[in-house]
Amino acid sequence: MEETPDTPSIFEQLKKIREDKNITLQEISAESRIQISYLKAIEAGEFEKIPEVYDKLFFQSYLSYLQVEDEERYMDLYRKLRKATFSPTPTTTMRRMVTAGDDSHPVFNKKNMIVAIPALGVIGLLLFLALNSEMISFGSQKKVRELPVRQIVQDIEENRQEALAAATPVSENISPSPSEPAVTISLTAIDTTWLRFVKDKRDTSEYLLYKGNRITLTADSVLKGLIGNAAGIDWVVNGKKEGILGQPGDVIKSIVITGNGIVRKNIKKAIKYEVTHDSTNINP
Repeated sequence: MEETPDTPSIFEQLKKIREDKNITLQEISAESRIQISYLKAIEAGEFEKIPEVYDKLFFQSYLSYLQVEDEERYMDLYRKLRKATFSPTPTTTMRRMVTAGDDSHPVFNKKNMIVAIPALGVIGLLLFLALNSEMISFGSQKKVRELPVRQIVQDIEENRQEALAAATPVSENISPSPSEPAVTISLTAIDTTWLRFVKDKRDTSEYLLYKGNRITLTADSVLKGLIGNAAGIDWVVNGKKEGILGQPGDVIKSIVITGNGIVRKNIKKAIKYEVTHDSTNINP
């Protein structure tokens, strides 16, 4: 393969390698979660059809499945070709994730509202009765006996206690509701990282996290993911701290998480080069 071939020859070679190995695009897509339309764009040399923030990661994943020789050389040629398509300044339409926080206010949770509403009712009655401490008179001038304040307050307090008892679990050993998620992961970005997760084999979400961003993901049974920077995420899985799962430059090609924790992960190690010195080459 020449150093500067034209664009079609590079991708036609890769397509021929895939076909010779009897690897289908559907197989690559099912394992990597890369859309088939993007894989077809790679083989057609039309990488301008792939979102710029993903194209290098997708191309590298595609090469790893083909297990081509001299993979880094293909990557170098690809980088040279993409410069003619994409502008020097990367852009993205992905949403930036802000630091995760709980937007709900503790004052408005269910338990506090059960206590607050009867209390407000008591205060309202007391104000009403204080303003009408004399006998109440209607248009017919028929006098009505004043209501006993102490009895009213006692009745409201009993109703409040009954409402609290109904809202409080009877036993601490009650099993969780079937609707509670079986899988929960909390991710904290320590470096810029792209990631994609498939929830329960149906819902796909993509994120671009920056240093300091935090997200929490849940699933009923399983979460499957693809992480562009294995060293950029600090993991907590089902309440257990897992820490950082890879080294700088590593790519997590596939990770599967269930209620039992991380059951499978496939890490693509970063390519390292050794510097050799030619003793016959004497520089002046």
